[in-house]
Amino acid sequence: MAVESSTQLSLVPCRKRSRIEKDLDDLNLININELPEALLLEILYRLPCQWALQCKSVSKRWYSLISDPYFIRSFIHHRHCHKFGEFSEPFTLLLMRKDNIIHLPSDNSELSLDCGRDGFDFLNFLPCIKRARRNYRIEAAFNDLLLVCSEVSRDGFCEYYICNPFTKEWLMLPRPPYMSMGRTAAMVSFICEKYYSYDKDLQECITNVKYRYKVVCCITSELKMEIFSSETGEWSSLVVSSPREFGPIPHGVACNGMLHWVNDNKGLVVFDPFIENAELRYIDLPFEFTKHSFSIGEFQGRLRIFQFLREALFFSVWELEDYGNKGKWCMKHKVYLNQMISEHVMLVEIAEKSSRQIEFLAFHPKEGELVFLQFRNYVVLCNMRTMELKEAGQLHRSEILEQFLRARSGRFFLLHEPPVQSVFLLGQPSWPTPIAPLRLKFECPLDC
Repeated sequence: MAVESSTQLSLVPCRKRSRIEKDLDDLNLININELPEALLLEILYRLPCQWALQCKSVSKRWYSLISDPYFIRSFIHHRHCHKFGEFSEPFTLLLMRKDNIIHLPSDNSELSLDCGRDGFDFLNFLPCIKRARRNYRIEAAFNDLLLVCSEVSRDGFCEYYICNPFTKEWLMLPRPPYMSMGRTAAMVSFICEKYYSYDKDLQECITNVKYRYKVVCCITSELKMEIFSSETGEWSSLVVSSPREFGPIPHGVACNGMLHWVNDNKGLVVFDPFIENAELRYIDLPFEFTKHSFSIGEFQGRLRIFQFLREALFFSVWELEDYGNKGKWCMKHKVYLNQMISEHVMLVEIAEKSSRQIEFLAFHPKEGELVFLQFRNYVVLCNMRTMELKEAGQLHRSEILEQFLRARSGRFFLLHEPPVQSVFLLGQPSWPTPIAPLRLKFECPLDC
C-alpha cells in the first residue's frame, strides 16, 4: 500500500515521542520567557487587542508589562501607524427590540461577543443579568462603555451599571436619590471623556487615566435632574434654569462633551453636565417639524438630523456647522425612495411601495455617506450618494409571525413590522476603556 506522505510516519515509540514533545514545549516556554523585553513588546504589539488582553494571564511579568501605561500607548500607536490606508476603528451596532438584542459588527471587527440565541448572553457577567435575565435594558452607550439599568421589581427601584462588554469589567452605581421618593426618570443619559486621544500629525498617543463621566437622570419635564459624577462617586440634585418653556424629554445624544435632545416646543436643547450650575442653551432647527418626522444623531463630533417625509417619499440629512457659535444647518444629502437601487429586489420593492415600513436606525460612525435603516425586518445600509441599498442583517421574528407570513406570502406588503425600540453604537477602540472603582468618601478628589 502506497504511503501518500512521509510526514504520516514516525519511527519514534509513542512514550518516547510524548516525552520529546513535552521537552520541546518546555523549551519553547523557556525561550519566550527569556526573550528580551523589547522583542517581546514588538510581538505583543502585533496581536489583536483581545489576544493581548488574554496574555495578561501568562505570567506576573506579562501582566505587569501589558498593564503598564507605556505599553498601552505604544500598542495604540502601533495600531494607528501600521495599518494600510486610513485607520478606522471597528464598531458593533446593537439593536434592541422586545425580548432580544441583535448584534451587527462592522467588517473590520476583531472582537467577538458571546450573544446567545436572544442576544442577552454578552452581558451575563453582570449580577443583574444572572438574577433576572429579562428585567433590564441598555440606557445609553459611549464608545465601548454601556449604561445598563436593571429593574428590581420586588423592591420597586432600578440598579444602574456601567460596564465594558469586551473586558467584562463593571461598576454598580449608588442608588439615585429620586428612587427613594417613588419617582421615575423621564430620560437617562451617559457621557464620558475619552480614555485616550491620538494625534495623527505628531503620531502621539495620550491616555487619560482619570477620565470623567456623568450619568444624568431627568426626573421631570421642568428639568429637575439627578447627576452622578465619577469625580465624587455620588449623586447630586440640580434644577436647571431654562429661558424657554420645556416639554417632554426624548432620548439624548452625546456630542462634543455635551448632551443634546429635541424638545417639541423649542428645538434642540444643549446641556453641559461637566459645568456646575449649567444652564440650557438652544439651537433652532432648520425646518418646521413634528417629533415623528426626524431623529438626531452624531457623526465624528458633528450633530446630524435625519428628516423623513414619508408622504413626499424622500429623506434628507442635515449637519450642524459652526457648532461653537450659533450654528448653521447644512443639508448634506437628499434621497428619494423611488431612486434607490439594490441587488436585493425585496429592498427596492419596500422602498417603492411601503415607505411606512422604513425607519431610521443610526448614522454610520465612520462613513458620512452611509446610514443604517430598517426595511421591515431587514437592517439595511444605504449609500446616500449612490442610492444603493445593501442588506446588513435581519431582525428576529416570532414564530407566530413567521407562520402568518408563510400562509399569506402573497399579501406581504400589508404587514407592518414593529420598529426597533433602541439603537446603540458600541465602539471598539484600539485599547478598551478601563472602569475604575468608585472613590471612597475619605479619599482625596482627583484634582486635590
